[in-house]
Amino acid sequence: MNLRRILAILNKDLKDSGRDGRIMVLLLLPIGMAIFYNATVEDGDKLPTTKVAIVDPGDRGVARELRQSAGKSAELEITQARDAAAARALVAKDEADLAVVAAPDSRGPERAEVLVAQEASPAAQAVVALVPDALARADGREPAAQTRIQSVAPTDQKPYEIIDQRALTVLIVIVLLVGFVAMMVVPIQTAEELETGTFGALRLAATGTEILVAKAVAGVLYGVGGVGVTVTLTKLDVHDPLLFFGAAFALIVSLVGFGLLLGLLIPNSNAINTYGAFLLFPFVGLAAAVFFVESGIFMTVLDLLPFSQAAKLLGDGLSAQTPFDGGPASWAVIAIWAIIGYVILARIATRREL
Repeated sequence: MNLRRILAILNKDLKDSGRDGRIMVLLLLPIGMAIFYNATVEDGDKLPTTKVAIVDPGDRGVARELRQSAGKSAELEITQARDAAAARALVAKDEADLAVVAAPDSRGPERAEVLVAQEASPAAQAVVALVPDALARADGREPAAQTRIQSVAPTDQKPYEIIDQRALTVLIVIVLLVGFVAMMVVPIQTAEELETGTFGALRLAATGTEILVAKAVAGVLYGVGGVGVTVTLTKLDVHDPLLFFGAAFALIVSLVGFGLLLGLLIPNSNAINTYGAFLLFPFVGLAAAVFFVESGIFMTVLDLLPFSQAAKLLGDGLSAQTPFDGGPASWAVIAIWAIIGYVILARIATRREL
């Protein structure tokens, strides 16, 4: 294979995708869906928000220490106020739930006045209790009482309960994006070139293997780029990026081979564009099913499918609690399907003398 010819064909395919409205819609639609659901689906793990005004004349880090004391119990929106009068005005106007006014004199233990709105929420009242610890740390002292807090998850939590609803929705849309790329974008480009004779023209300058490799690389770039853009725009909190993006990459590579095979077997881009979407319903449905199915024959079937195993790995990478703990078995299933797809593709390409 010649790398220069592969890159030339790859460059052509990338440019063609920008001019093809169908492909642009297929690439942008899942990203738009992810952004929409990310903005509208309620995050079950969202922390209560408390607005805090801080007066810290010596800039001793009261705000920083208070935020650290709150940890994962509350999200603080901190506003720096000039003086006690300004802080009181913010609380009175309901622009702050509470205010911490540190004393300007740093001699001796840190002292402060806490101003609390009369109708302060329970979350704000809880933050008030954290102020003494924050002041002690700002003064360079350890709090009088040190308490270690650990979160204990229920033993019978289901995967869909471990991963919050917003993140799970975005994850499923990412699987849909990979399906669009592998089962529609790649086949459409391949079938269209076979229809128009462009594939035959390319054969005059490159081998069939080089053409297919270039198209496979293009599909991988579409998929990886789409996943990266989706995660960035939705600000998805990925606990293990290496596992998450590795699983997405493995799924893309595994399915692109079948996408190329579909394009060779059905050299009609309109047919693929019209009916290819029907292949995505079981694809996405079976991938999402692993978050809800616990055992039985159906679970055994899911364990044998690459998109279901990839969904498990994506879930493990997303959550610190690793709801599936997929491990080597999941990677092995994805790798086996990838090998099967590319072996079949190679045999078909050889028989058709591409």
